[in-house]
Amino acid sequence: MRREARLRVLGLLLTLALPLAAAGATLEPQFSPNDNYGESFTFIGDLEDGTFVLVQLSVTNIGPGSRTGICRATVLRPGERAWTPQKKVGAKEWGYDAATSTLRVGACTARSADGTTRVEAPLDNGRVVLEYAAQVAPHSPEGSDVEVGSARYRHEVTLAFSPLKATVQVPKAAEVARTGGGYADHTRSTIPPAKLARRWVRFRALRGGERLVLLAREGQDGEFGPVYAWTEGREPSRMESFTLSREGAKERSVWKVDMFGGDGAKAMVLRSTSLLQRSAPVEDLGMLGGLVRPVVGSPVTYLHRAVLERAGQTPVAGLMEVTLEGDQ
Repeated sequence: MRREARLRVLGLLLTLALPLAAAGATLEPQFSPNDNYGESFTFIGDLEDGTFVLVQLSVTNIGPGSRTGICRATVLRPGERAWTPQKKVGAKEWGYDAATSTLRVGACTARSADGTTRVEAPLDNGRVVLEYAAQVAPHSPEGSDVEVGSARYRHEVTLAFSPLKATVQVPKAAEVARTGGGYADHTRSTIPPAKLARRWVRFRALRGGERLVLLAREGQDGEFGPVYAWTEGREPSRMESFTLSREGAKERSVWKVDMFGGDGAKAMVLRSTSLLQRSAPVEDLGMLGGLVRPVVGSPVTYLHRAVLERAGQTPVAGLMEVTLEGDQ
């Protein structure tokens, strides 16, 4: 398999695995020798000019070799081509420094201390810096653990609602600094990605008057969990299930998500408004995809601008991700 193709697949695996350490060491990977181990620290920004920024630092045993580290970034600027660099490193090129509270993966770093969090990703002649006005504080809403046989997946939100300053320099362009809303989470899994979920829905309203995050998973067995919505200033609200409907195909897809509470009543509705990115790493591999599909499946992720609607309340605008196992 070509090196570029392997990198895309490894990045996909860790996105799906799209995490626990003790207090004070929340950016320290908890390594496992399990062949399906994957752990990711993901940092997201929704900036004032409409730019979407992501940096992810990951460790995995999946794919060629073991104890592999990956740093990847995504920058989606309105009207511009996506910039999606990533770098794979060996076991000796990543680690956690407890003295400085810093996770390092190659040249990329994430440090959380003294009430702030700073993430830096210098990749492919460009650079992304995310500066959060808060220190990571792990929170795992009810239902955040998933078990498949003896394997386990765990998710925690580490920065739910934080002001953010982002500095972005894509190759051959001037450096730009913007403010916005920030989010971060941490996942750790020993479940093979193909068995972890049938579909995921994520929503993050990080700017504006009301800030809210939502996570919903349907397993391959048809069971739901975690499914919750978390509004800033309140406790996370666990929900029972969701339904997902679609009009159009691929880049023309339009999504509607109905979320249901514990009493079976519809609690809220998500509607996509505009597509930012469609990502299908295994599909893009063509014939090579057949070599990795038995382990990772063929997930496809859509990132949209979207609106959350609730009866009697003002609609909330944000970012919605829909991830499917296969894209029929």
